[in-house]
Amino acid sequence: MGINKIQAKSILQKTGIPGFGYAINPYTGCTHGCVYCYARFMKRLTGHTERWGTFLDAKVNAREILKRQLERRRGPIKGGVFLSSVTDLYQPAESLFQLTRGILEVLLEYQVPISILTKSDLVLRDMDLLRQFKECSVGLSLMTTNEGFARRFEPRAPSPARRMQALRKLKEHNIHTYAFISPYLPRLSHIEQLMEALDGLIDEVGIEALNTKEAYWWGVERVLTQYYPELLLGYRQLCKNDRYWNSLERRARLLAAQGNISFMGLYRH
Repeated sequence: MGINKIQAKSILQKTGIPGFGYAINPYTGCTHGCVYCYARFMKRLTGHTERWGTFLDAKVNAREILKRQLERRRGPIKGGVFLSSVTDLYQPAESLFQLTRGILEVLLEYQVPISILTKSDLVLRDMDLLRQFKECSVGLSLMTTNEGFARRFEPRAPSPARRMQALRKLKEHNIHTYAFISPYLPRLSHIEQLMEALDGLIDEVGIEALNTKEAYWWGVERVLTQYYPELLLGYRQLCKNDRYWNSLERRARLLAAQGNISFMGLYRH
């Protein structure tokens, strides 16, 4: 695993993510090794020739750059900041570099509204900071409650059980929580099981359909071929079937309402 320390020119970037004005990504790359990762497009923007998931750039000056960017602003950040969009800000390297914690300390100083999305229970380390934000939400991404299934698709990410436990602890400390069921894999992800497991742990839930674009499909296809060959025939077409996703959205919306959970929507590609 190659980890590079780099000096970033900017850390606070404008984003098109609905509801947010900016995004922060303290790392380039991710070592969780999720086979479906959509962020692998970043490889061609950075000059890396290594296989996605085997390199990581740590923006070691992130705190200082963010402080400088915020000092130069003439007004508040509209829409808040999303952490993070093309990496996981709590991947294992964060334990060493603590870039995310430094970023949170700066954002807290300015009381910038934030939303975090991660696959890692390492987020609990920063509970002391998160509780001090006036506007803060924390989401954990998961696609299944099945531990073996998760290891095949997300080999180096924390287990679903650890992620759900993190949601429980965050909610117990009155932090706004959400689950992002992503990606939802037809016939492998099960909305009823997921919503039952998440009952009492979250305030909101959203779903993202599997992205079947070439760059993201080959990894999923490889795992399906090895472990679920009976699903391969017609699977990609099913992932593009509007009737399937419309039905799932109706079921998810109903389950969320029954659990008094806000439904964020089902996002398709």
